[in-house]
Amino acid sequence: MSSKTCFCLGVGILFIITIGCQTQTLQSPIFEPPPELINFALLNKGAAAEASQYLPNHLPEEVIDGDISSETWDEGSGWGCTLEHLRTSDLNRRPYVRINLPEPVDIRQIVMYTIDSEQYPAAKYGLKDYRIEYWHGTGWGLIPTGDTKDRQYTARDNTKGKRVHDIRGKLFAQHIRLVPVSTNDTERVYQYMSREKPVYEVKGLGRVMELEVWGYPIATGQAAQKFAQAFAPQAEVPSSDEKLIKMVLTQYEEGYDNANLKKVMSCFSTNYNSNGRTYNDIQTRAADFFQKHHQINMTLTEINLHRNLIDETVVVSGIYVLQYTPRDNGKAERTFGELSLVLADTEEGWKIIRAN
Repeated sequence: MSSKTCFCLGVGILFIITIGCQTQTLQSPIFEPPPELINFALLNKGAAAEASQYLPNHLPEEVIDGDISSETWDEGSGWGCTLEHLRTSDLNRRPYVRINLPEPVDIRQIVMYTIDSEQYPAAKYGLKDYRIEYWHGTGWGLIPTGDTKDRQYTARDNTKGKRVHDIRGKLFAQHIRLVPVSTNDTERVYQYMSREKPVYEVKGLGRVMELEVWGYPIATGQAAQKFAQAFAPQAEVPSSDEKLIKMVLTQYEEGYDNANLKKVMSCFSTNYNSNGRTYNDIQTRAADFFQKHHQINMTLTEINLHRNLIDETVVVSGIYVLQYTPRDNGKAERTFGELSLVLADTEEGWKIIRAN
């Protein structure tokens, strides 16, 4: 065997690589193609489906039966739901269909089929806006894709019968759910006011023919056991890490309380990327908020920490309460909601890397 020295010029760096060489006839390609993806969301693969509601003869298990055709909708194919949450714009009443896989999966792609036939074209009857979510151990988060037009939705203004959503980064999950928000046949007609909120008559149905979850199985043996532990409720965060993470959360609160942009951003990784938002997006939004408001108070309560043993991240869940006064009108305002942040132990310490 002879040896050969190769010189490769990088960005201002000279790389010297010694490569062992031998004359031979190649019998197979140097790079093997990746293994084929597997659709785990099938009844015959042990998957199960459930739903918050369903129309008669349009049961949740219809989305995992392997039949993507819309031609037999009237005979009972596909899952269907009403859109009663739009009656009072109650987000907590959004319908959903949920797929429970028999075990956690390395998910790479999710494909949604809404109704799309000659009688029921997707552009007129299919899902328009929807979310696809995954269970991360303490709550539901939007799947990380790169094709969202609106950062609150997986798809918005959809007119296609088939939508393919490629996963950006890593997604290990066992539970996936589809949340219809509106359809292309949705109509809202005002009826009356109730407790200072408008009430509407809602027309239109959610129609989903199939939901496919493509990916790879998780390794067996000790690796599989480790992954299962990642989703166990008793997965605890070491006290030393818990203390450091709570210091980050305190820093986050104090940053808002003092309108200190530098302090707020010190809590985020510069590689932060969540549902299309980057570190720079967060910085711009925070700066704009501080410019338009004062007398700010941020409070985080009911904090729970959940450790993901696969990637060593920690999910922080809880409740946030944000009080502030707009500079233009001087009227104090208050908002609150659920908090779900993912932190990682980076070279600079524990930082927020994404939000769910």
